[in-house]
Amino acid sequence: MKQKQNILFAFLLLASVGMFAQGKKTKYSIGQNVPELGGIVFYLDSTGKHGLVCAPEDQSTGSQWHHGAFTNTKSFDSIVGSGKANTSKIIVSQGVDPYAAQLCHDLNLNGFTDWYLPSKEELSLMFTNIGRGAKSPNKDVGNFASDFYWSSTELDLNFAWAQYFLEGNIFTDLKNHDCRVRAVRSF
Repeated sequence: MKQKQNILFAFLLLASVGMFAQGKKTKYSIGQNVPELGGIVFYLDSTGKHGLVCAPEDQSTGSQWHHGAFTNTKSFDSIVGSGKANTSKIIVSQGVDPYAAQLCHDLNLNGFTDWYLPSKEELSLMFTNIGRGAKSPNKDVGNFASDFYWSSTELDLNFAWAQYFLEGNIFTDLKNHDCRVRAVRSF
């Protein structure tokens, strides 16, 4: 009888461990290309289950920030998590013709359509976590050009923030200049 109880206890214990393991979500790592998330992980929250990915390649090798009109779009937020709202503000202000924010908004990649132009700090994290500014083994896993990339953060009606991915310098540029575009999405 005692042997049957031990066998039953062992079975229940293994079944419980199996159910717990199945319910546990996958944790991701910076620099990991995860097709089921749409791209390359460049930011994770403290749980390791949520964060940001960027598209594996550029959406444009040269696009203007605006659509021909120097306006204040009120997309001033620069913190992590503000790129999506900035992108929406830019599109409301600028319309639907191709420009940096619209290219990201229209992107349908790896089954995802919720892409946006990264905020200033999100763009900076791309450089420091998976770009030339990253430490090994994540250095340059983002496949970035040694060129200028737009953020969704504007300074005023004439200038928006961009980053130089050769050295990491962050600066403002005229909205009618051409810079590269790399879309991001949250998960």
